[in-house]
Amino acid sequence: MGKALVIFTGGTIASGFLGERKGPDSAVSKTLQNYVAAFFAEKKMDVICLEPWGIPGLDSSNLDPGHWIEMTNAIYEAVAEGVDGVLILHGTDTMAHSAAWLSLCFSGVGIPIILTGSQLTLDYTPEDVTVNLRGAAQVVCSDLTGVWIYCNWKLVQGNRAHKSRAQHPDAFIPVGGLPLYFSPEWARDGEIADISHPRGRTPHSLKKILDTTPDEARVAGKNIRWLFCSPGTDPLLSGDEKILGIVGFGAGNAPTAILEKIAGTYPPSKMPQILACSQAEGDVKNPAAYHDVGIAGLSSKGFQVWGQMDYPVEFIHALCCYALMAFPSDPGQILGKFLKKY
Repeated sequence: MGKALVIFTGGTIASGFLGERKGPDSAVSKTLQNYVAAFFAEKKMDVICLEPWGIPGLDSSNLDPGHWIEMTNAIYEAVAEGVDGVLILHGTDTMAHSAAWLSLCFSGVGIPIILTGSQLTLDYTPEDVTVNLRGAAQVVCSDLTGVWIYCNWKLVQGNRAHKSRAQHPDAFIPVGGLPLYFSPEWARDGEIADISHPRGRTPHSLKKILDTTPDEARVAGKNIRWLFCSPGTDPLLSGDEKILGIVGFGAGNAPTAILEKIAGTYPPSKMPQILACSQAEGDVKNPAAYHDVGIAGLSSKGFQVWGQMDYPVEFIHALCCYALMAFPSDPGQILGKFLKKY
């Protein structure tokens, strides 16, 4: 018999209509557990169910880096004990952030780690709970490896996922990549005792992540400040940021006034790492392409500036959290493995 770890975190998939609004529902969570157990029994797989934050769990808007650490430890222990796949039921609002984080922690894992959720509740007609749940469980029973989001018949790599729709069942798109349309026939039939999964490799820095407490992870997240550029805005800076993410325009441009304010706020000893990002989702960004407004121009003022490349902002944020936990005094050691320095 194989073995699957199923983590119930909460979200719309574990919700129902409570009056006029949807919200967490313990009865729905119990239904999901029974559904999952029956599905994996058909595949002759034992199931380990985990509810790290109780039943019915948390809205994903409330999940933070501390919760990521708790989830990472649970998955790491299960992988070490020989689990054949991991299924995570998660709210869609921050699913791409969690998937990005897990892709950093388990970049070379030799088993499938699949996140899924729903945009509509189980008591809504039509609903997308059962199709996503059954599809994601099929992937867990396949030989696909790595961290993926399963939604609406397609798979998106964990480090490429972006939620692009607020309510439509086709919620996620890949940024800088292509979706993988999953065929249920990939899943294993019958006994899987002869299937040998390599445990894969894990990043050397993961040990430092596993030694991080949830509260320490939350502190790391609070050292990141994001600035969303809009014409005429005047951002408030504390001067204590360790990483400053600027979501600008086009190739990675920001209003000159904002760049000048950043340059005048931080003394040399307190300069944060700069993440030059863009509201334009596609293509590799080049924050040095334009004079005066290019965010990379801050490098001439002494800042370390990193370009977004073609990753989604969700991955960039997870990467920043990971970098601050793994190397708090020099997060560039991690940033430099994925991003271009200007």
